[in-house]
Parts: sequence; structure tokens; C-alpha cells
Amino acid sequence: MGHRDLLAWSAMIGPYAIRGMYGEALALAVSMVEEGVLPDRFLLTRILQACAYAEDLELGRALHSMAIKRGCMGRVNDVPVGNSVLVMYAKCGNLGCARKVFEKMVCRDLGTWNSMIFGYCRSAEWEEARHLLDAMRQEGTEPGVVTWNTLISSYARSGDLDVAMELLGQMEESGVAPDVVTWTSLVSGFVHMDRGDEALRCFIRMRLAGVEPNGMSIASAISACASLKLLNQGRELHSHAIKVGSVNNVLSGNSLVDMYAKCGEIVAAWQIFNGIPEKDIFSWNSMIAGYAQAGYCGKAYELFCKMENYGVQRNVITWNTMISGYIRNGDDERAFELFQMMESHGVKRDTATWNILIAGSVHNGYYDRALRIFRQMQSLLVRPDYITILSIIPAFANLVASWKVREIHACIFHHNLELDGKIANALINAYSKSGDLPSACAVFDMHSSRNIISWNCIILAHVLHGSPKEALDLFCRMKQEGVLPDHTTLVTVIKAYGLTGKVSEGSQTFLNMANDYNITPELDHYAAMVDLLGRSGRLKEAYELIDHMPLIPNSTVWETFLTAAVMHGNVRLAHLAARELSAIDPGDPRVQRLASSLQDLTGKFADVPKETAPNKGRKLDEVESCTIEIRNKVYVLSNGDNVGLEDTVAELKSMMIKMGQSMLDIGIGTLDVEEEKEEVVGVHCEKLAISFGLSNSPQFKNIRIIKTARMCNHCHTFAKLVSKKYERHILIKDPKCLHKFEDGKCSCEDYW
Repeated sequence: MGHRDLLAWSAMIGPYAIRGMYGEALALAVSMVEEGVLPDRFLLTRILQACAYAEDLELGRALHSMAIKRGCMGRVNDVPVGNSVLVMYAKCGNLGCARKVFEKMVCRDLGTWNSMIFGYCRSAEWEEARHLLDAMRQEGTEPGVVTWNTLISSYARSGDLDVAMELLGQMEESGVAPDVVTWTSLVSGFVHMDRGDEALRCFIRMRLAGVEPNGMSIASAISACASLKLLNQGRELHSHAIKVGSVNNVLSGNSLVDMYAKCGEIVAAWQIFNGIPEKDIFSWNSMIAGYAQAGYCGKAYELFCKMENYGVQRNVITWNTMISGYIRNGDDERAFELFQMMESHGVKRDTATWNILIAGSVHNGYYDRALRIFRQMQSLLVRPDYITILSIIPAFANLVASWKVREIHACIFHHNLELDGKIANALINAYSKSGDLPSACAVFDMHSSRNIISWNCIILAHVLHGSPKEALDLFCRMKQEGVLPDHTTLVTVIKAYGLTGKVSEGSQTFLNMANDYNITPELDHYAAMVDLLGRSGRLKEAYELIDHMPLIPNSTVWETFLTAAVMHGNVRLAHLAARELSAIDPGDPRVQRLASSLQDLTGKFADVPKETAPNKGRKLDEVESCTIEIRNKVYVLSNGDNVGLEDTVAELKSMMIKMGQSMLDIGIGTLDVEEEKEEVVGVHCEKLAISFGLSNSPQFKNIRIIKTARMCNHCHTFAKLVSKKYERHILIKDPKCLHKFEDGKCSCEDYW
């Protein structure tokens, strides 16, 4: 064209902008001005919109200046230009300039307010966005569906779904009906925050309101079914997706693959996967994860190898999925092989990659390997997250790993992860189980957002460490702070009452728990009550409680009753408890030893199956052993273990001679049952461990031991005497109790 006027330029720039080709539209606009043709207010609005979407702040400023010079702003009929300038600044992230434009506008319409609210929401300044909502209503402009959707979707994406639901209520009260965008924002937000139940409730409300779901809302609802493993509801949504024609949509297809795979319907997942015409990385990752979770790692690996042939590049999630699948299915070697390979294939490991190896190692029982991986992760400056910490802490929540708990706590402090509630609770639990009650209390006291789990952890810690009065004081504090007890709290509190001998208070707690806290007594509560009554010698009442309880007693209930009968020397009731335990688990060698001991005492056979005679068919790993920590090293000793411990055995004999007659004054009023005699199996491992600890760490006051079986009376008395004579703190954790020996006394008060 020899001559191009404003109409010609508008005819070219307009279609480029409409089709989303913003770069080309802006290039044409610059050429137009260079040729001396200036835009009118209508074309100026179109070009400013292109600047906003292209986030071209420099050109946007120039156009803003041009609009002012040409008198296109400041009048009542210039609202569209003002709105376009405002949106441009907001989308380019310059809220300060956007606010100045907003304040200077002579007239504002609904679009003006929506643009400003959008800008603040986009910059995550939620409070200011809500202030604007209030201000627009005060000025007489009622928010429309776009206004509400902007706020609701922004809060939903940020994870603050309670506020999003509050805004939904205000939207409905103001007479604005939520549309499909509103509901989809909420459904997808709940799914993203792993609140599947609420996501499905929102989806149902949307359908009841007569709003037809779109592909995104259906896909989000299917994802909720996947997280909750609701196969039937997922199938219903699958049918609906077919009806509305979104089943072949990659978004819905990916959700269906994930849902069927997580529900164990791997064939259905494969059929959906095959039916997706344009598979993306999420399609492949979902199908690989489905096979890996179902245990078909070979099939998963086939897809893993094939996907790049179809033009889909493997990402870090693909590699993590395969590594997780192998380690979950016990093939650690293959998992580590892929871990070593991934960076050579151009995929950088992320924190989740390391977390998978740590969690998998802990799950498979390789605790030291998990710690080595954790240290390697730190040495490579990979920042751990709360999942890393939550994965590794449980592995070292024991007496012989106390220094490792402190090491991990230092890492938590260094990376500012201590504020996370779950981590604080895990630390309280780990310190408690590692024998460090003061550190557990310190973490609890510094924990600003304590919940019921926090209180349960610290109350249980005091009961575990033989401090029931402090546990009951904490229970009172908890209630004063408005935290209601749950199932676990009441079990621990009843045990605490038992330890303090407050039978009446414990019984009242048990009897009133349904009325006071709406909690129905379960087997754990009955076991706690049997312990409460048994400790005080009320064996008849304990047996009547078991006999009349509405639930079938389990092994915990009968073991608790057995302990009471043994500690109070009641052979008949101990025999009865042994018979019930043998019926529950006839293959337990401990029950066989118990039966044999009771036979010696009563002169008759306990009713145990003949095919499980004592000590027959016992596995090697059932041999009683002790683990002891000395100078941050861990040693394992077994009953009768004399190899390389000749000096320790000699030292032990010398100690027992020195303690003389005191060693004979044991077991008064108790039955010597359930124990393997030293003349049969050799010296008990806890005696070896105590002697080994004394001789190898003379400068340390603490001796920490974990035992695989219940301590016998003789070893318990031996530990008390050693703690007094050698002025040591001895901590021994057996399956029954944490024993803290100091100055000749034990925290269990000789009842375990």
C-alpha cells in the first residue's frame, strides 16, 4: 500500500492481538508510530492489552505517556483506556504505578475494580485485594462473577481454602451465582492441598446447583477419587466424562489413568492410557507410576525406555517414579543404579530424589544407609525439606541413636525447618524414645503451634520416662488451653493414673470418656484399664473387665493381665492368661517358655498346641540380643556371647562377687516366668552389655542399651545394683518398658 492510514493499521494490528500474537501486534504498532500514524483511543486500548499480555513494560509506559498527551485519560468517557493502562501495569508486576493510575481515574467501572483486584491477587497481596472488595461495595459498585472468581481462584491456588470458601458464601449471599470457573477453582484447589473429601463435596454442590462441569472440573474430581482410592465414584465420573466428550482430553485421560492405577485397576489404566491421542509427560508418568505401584517394575521400565521414542522427554518425576518403584519393591540395587544414571542423562536430581532413597532405606530397615545418604545430600548442598526430615527421624528414635537425633536437629535448625508442626512433633517423639526427656520438653515448649499430636507426644514421653504426675499435669494444661483429648490421649492418661496408683480417677476417666469426649472405648483403653487395676493388685476386677468387655480381647490385653498376675504371684491367673495368649499366637516361642515355666510351678501342662514345643523351629533372629552405644559406636551382644568378650565375662563375674548377697535378694512376690535361664542359654546379654559398657566407657555416666526381649528379674536387680555401686545412669529399653536405673532404683518401680 502506498498510503496506510489509521484504519489500515487497525485492520492489521487488531487480528494479531485477537489471535494472541502479541509480539507481532506490538511490532506493527511501533512501525505505525514511526510512519507518523498515531493510534486513537480504541486502537490504543488494543495495543495496551497486547503490552499487558506480552509484559512489555517499557512500551506500555510509552503508550501511557502518549495517552496522557493526547488527552485520552482523565475524562468520564476514557475509562476503557484507563483500565487498559491499569491492567498493563498490573500484569507487568508494577502495582505502584497501577495504584497511581487507579487513584487518578475520574470514573471507575466494574472492570477498573476487577483489574486492580486482579493485580493485587497476582502479587499475592490478598489482604489489600479484600480491602478493595470492601471499598468498591462502599462506593456503590457491586462485585460481579469475575470479581468473585478472581479472589476465590487466587485464594484457592494459594492453598488458603478456608478463606476461599468464606468468599464463596459472601458471593452467594450477594446474589451472584457461582459459575463453572468458581467451582472448578475450588475443586482443583482442594485436590492440590490433598483435601479430596472436600473437593468431591464441592463438585457435588456444583452439580446440585445446576452448573455443568467442564473438562478441568471433571479431571480434578477424578484426581480426588484417585487420592481417596474411591473406585466406584471414579467410574461414575469416567462415565460423565464420556457423556460430555472430555474422556479423550489429555487432562481427563491423565486423571483417569492415575485414578485406576491407584485403585489397583491396572488393566483399565492401560486402556485409558492407550486411548489418549496426544500423550504428554504426565500421561507417561502416571502409567509408569501405576505399574511401579502395582509391583510390575518390568512393565514400568519398558514404558520408561519407550517414551523418548515417542518424542516425550523423561523428566525428574519420571526418574523418581522408577527409583521409588524399585526401592518399594525391594530392588534397592536397581534403584541406586538409576539414581547414579539420571544426571548422565541430563536430568538433575531434586530433593524428592534424595527423599525417595532415604525413605526407602528406612522402610527396608537400612537405617545407617539412610543417614549416609542424608549426609551425602548435605555435602552436595541439596537443601532438605520437611519430608526429608520426617523420613529420617523415625529411624533414630531409639536409645542408641541419641547423638544422631541431635545431629538431625542441628540440620533442622540450620535450614529453619523447626517451625513446621510435623517436624516438631517428630522431634519430641524421637528425643523421648532416645532417652532425652529434657530435650523433648524443650522442643515442646518452643513449639508455637501445638496440636493434639504435640500434646500426645509429650504426655506419652513423660509416661515412658516414669513421670506420670507430670504427664497428668500436662493433660490438665492441655484441656485449659482448649485442646480436646483424642483416643491416644486417653489411653496414655489412664496409664498415667495407673502409674500413680489413682485407680478411682483412672476408672472415672474410662467410664466417662464417651460422655465427656464422645470417644468409645477401644481395645487400647481396655488394656490400659487392665494395667491400672493390675498394678494395684485388683486382679479379680481386671479379669471381670476382660470377661465382660464388648470387644474380643487381643494379645495386648492378655499380656497386660499376664504381667499383673506374674508381678502379684498369682499362678492360676497367669496360667489362664498364658492359655489365652497361646490361642492367639500358638507359634510364639515366648509363650512356649511361659507355658513351660507354669508347668513347673503348677505340675500340669498349659493348654498349648503340641506341635509348637518350646524352642523347636526357632529362627536365628529370635535369639535374645542387646544393642549398646559406646562413643557413638553401636555393638550387638547376644545371650551367652563369649567370643571376643572373655575380658567382659571375667569383669562381670568380678562385679557379681563384689555385690555378693545382694544378687540373691530378687523377685520377692513375683513369679520367675517367661525367662530363659542363664544355665541354659549362657549369661544374659544385658549383663554382658552393662559390663562391656562399664569397662569400655569409664568416663561416661550414661549406659544405653536396647534389648529384644523382656528383662528378667535377675538382670533387673543386677542393673539396679550396678547403678548404685558404680554411680551410673543405665537406660535399658525392652519391648515392655523403658527402664531408667539410677542410684539403685528403676523408673518402672519394679513393675514391667
